[in-house]
Amino acid sequence: MKNNQFIKRMVAMSVVVTVWLFWPSMPPQTTVTESSEEVAINKAILAKVTPIEKSILMTPKPKKITSNDSATLVAKAYAAELNFPTYSQPLSTNDFDRLKPNHFNPQSIPVDDEGTTVTAELSKYRYIYPESVLASLNGENIDSAELILVDTSSRKTLLTAKFIQDEDNWTAQFQGKRNFPAQLQATVKAKINGKNINIALSLKYVDSIATLESFDPATNDDADMVIQANLTTREQGLYRLRANLFDANNLPIAHLVSKEKLKKGSSSIDLKAHQSVLQGKQSPFYLSTFSIELMSPAPGTPTKYGDSAITQYEIKNFAISSLSDIPYQPSTQEQQRLLLLQKMAQGR
Repeated sequence: MKNNQFIKRMVAMSVVVTVWLFWPSMPPQTTVTESSEEVAINKAILAKVTPIEKSILMTPKPKKITSNDSATLVAKAYAAELNFPTYSQPLSTNDFDRLKPNHFNPQSIPVDDEGTTVTAELSKYRYIYPESVLASLNGENIDSAELILVDTSSRKTLLTAKFIQDEDNWTAQFQGKRNFPAQLQATVKAKINGKNINIALSLKYVDSIATLESFDPATNDDADMVIQANLTTREQGLYRLRANLFDANNLPIAHLVSKEKLKKGSSSIDLKAHQSVLQGKQSPFYLSTFSIELMSPAPGTPTKYGDSAITQYEIKNFAISSLSDIPYQPSTQEQQRLLLLQKMAQGR
């Protein structure tokens, strides 16, 4: 199973790299909504390509790119990843999709032949009960607007709300319900200069499967700073917890990820920050941007999501000097994967 997952990942990486290489000769495409995780993975892959390689490849008429060229870039990206453990990856201000994993991309459409546009957006992409769904609409000459929540499977209208104007902004909201259907769409119907305009906004509304309640004080374990997260789970299964680590100036340090099989009830998961991302940093540190998922147990079964009772946790008085300074050593399996990619790049 792990080998199959690795192969799928490598294929996806090759596709991303290949598309990126040929991008200058491809026509612009309509913006579509994709998961923040997918965007983050793709950006992380492309970020490993050096500026020199980019300047060579991003030309109006790129030379023919072979499968070996693509494999070489994938191998380099994977080798760069292995400088850090998968559970503690460096984070920068450029990693928007990890810093804002639930961001909603505004949707804009033209309303006349002069290029005038109107823009609609939701406050976030995924809502967790009992959060309210908040929408905003911006543009000129808006006469009126309505927000309609639709079950896309049955095409049934679930709720409607009128937009209310506040200075230059128009806003509307729905109260959340626990039993909303899995497939939802919020449609903005606006009248602008007597013309009817429709804008479709995709969203998810879920009931929480687990709640992050608290953290225990950080401890040291060889090269790792360990922070135990305490949760209340409503189902048993394989859970994944994500969090971003920041320094005293609120600058991003690392993206932390942990998976654990948990039972229903009170449970805990350890987040770990490797010394390689902490060198030169000073406490206090801060954890935030929490994401809790109950992983899908089988194809066709959707991932479920949790919520957090806290928005930020402060890590006080932790001495980085207490950690071992031994560099991260990739596992045997990770080294074998890298060797396989390098052989592919060499055409062997």
